[in-house]
Order: sequence, then C-alpha cells, then structure tokens
Amino acid sequence: MKADSLFATLHDVAEFLSEQHIAFALIGGMAVAIRGEPRSTLDVDVIIDCDVDRGLQLVEVLSKSKFRPLFEGIERVLRTGLLMPIVHREFGIKVDIALGMSGFEQEAIRQSTTAKIGTENIPVVRSEYLLVMKQLAARPRDLDDIAKIILRQGKHLDWGLTQRLARELGEAVGDDLLGPLTDLRDRFDV
Repeated sequence: MKADSLFATLHDVAEFLSEQHIAFALIGGMAVAIRGEPRSTLDVDVIIDCDVDRGLQLVEVLSKSKFRPLFEGIERVLRTGLLMPIVHREFGIKVDIALGMSGFEQEAIRQSTTAKIGTENIPVVRSEYLLVMKQLAARPRDLDDIAKIILRQGKHLDWGLTQRLARELGEAVGDDLLGPLTDLRDRFDV
C-alpha cells in the first residue's frame, strides 16, 4: 500500500465528516507517527463527537460517499461496540470510526491540535490523550507506541494533564492507567 493512498483516504474521511458537520480527531497509528515516531500502519483511525443515533445516520449516507461498510450488519457493531468500520471504495483502505461518547473522548476531540498530514491540516489528538488511550488498550504495540511518544515529546508533555486523564479514566474503567505511565516517565527521566 502506498502512503499516498493512506493520505488520500484520510483526506476523504476528513472531508466526509466535515460535510456531515461532525468534529473528529485522528487517533491510532497515524497519530502515533505524528506524536511519536513514524511507523507503518495499514488503516486510518478517527474518533468522532457523535452519539449512536447520529452514527446510524452516517451509515445511511455512506452510499453517497467514497466509503462503504466493511461488512453487512455494521449497524449492530455501531450500536454495541460504538465503532463504524468502513473501507475506501477506491483504495480498499480500512477506516475505523469510533464514536466518542465519553467525557474523555469528547475532551480529546476538543483539545486536539492540527498537524499537516500529506497536503491537509488534520486534527490529531494531543500526546497526553494518546498516551492514556494507548495505556488503556495496553497491547504490546500500544506499549511500544507509548515509549516512543514519551521519548519524542519528553519535557514537552503536560504530565499534570496526563496524570489527571489517566487517573480519571482509570477510575472510570477500574484499571490502573496512571502507574504504568508514571513508571515509563520515570524510567525515561522526562
């Protein structure tokens, strides 16, 4: 897959969401490449400020867009998993659109900053939010991403914000998100 196709897919999803008047921010591997170190990724991940009903309306207008559902029955996944997996019709690149319904997710979208990706300015979640999202997922790839973000951002990270976000989200989901992030920060001496 060419990077041009990935950038074009990102541009098209940004255009689609803007046309639908839905605020969004880039998350996932492409966001890590911006906030941490460049790395390969095969898809586009965004989070949108949207509830389930509005998400279902998006599914209805996909037929008039450059995207199609990844599979039949996407409505069920949207209702139960708060995720809309779609694919670009021309490039075949998968896009995961996560419904950002929690306070944390909505704040992450509002606090995002733009970055030039390809030829477009795209909202990207701030590093502090991305760290907490990655710690919540805590897969080996996510833990590697966390280390790369901390190493690249270093003293520029707002650790007060990161601690607040990790503590609040950790309490909400019943998981210690703060401890592992603090351990990594201390290990890298930032």
